[in-house]
Amino acid sequence: MKISRGPVQYDWPRTTLLAFYERMAAMPINIVYLCEVVCSRRHEMRLPDWLELASMLADAGKEVVLSTQTLLESGRT
Repeated sequence: MKISRGPVQYDWPRTTLLAFYERMAAMPINIVYLCEVVCSRRHEMRLPDWLELASMLADAGKEVVLSTQTLLESGRT
């Protein structure tokens, strides 16, 4: 059996999010899902930030999955 942690759904400040994933690196979790999956207007974390987190978690022995939103842009307003 594997245990996974889905992406954070909350709009946490960048420092809170980074601290959270540092704690996850020490937890008995096998798979960690990263990235923004709720709102395309959240911009505190950029791709280099997510990739750095992914590297840190992978170094801690976690399988990392980069997640994305289902619909990134919509032609409708």
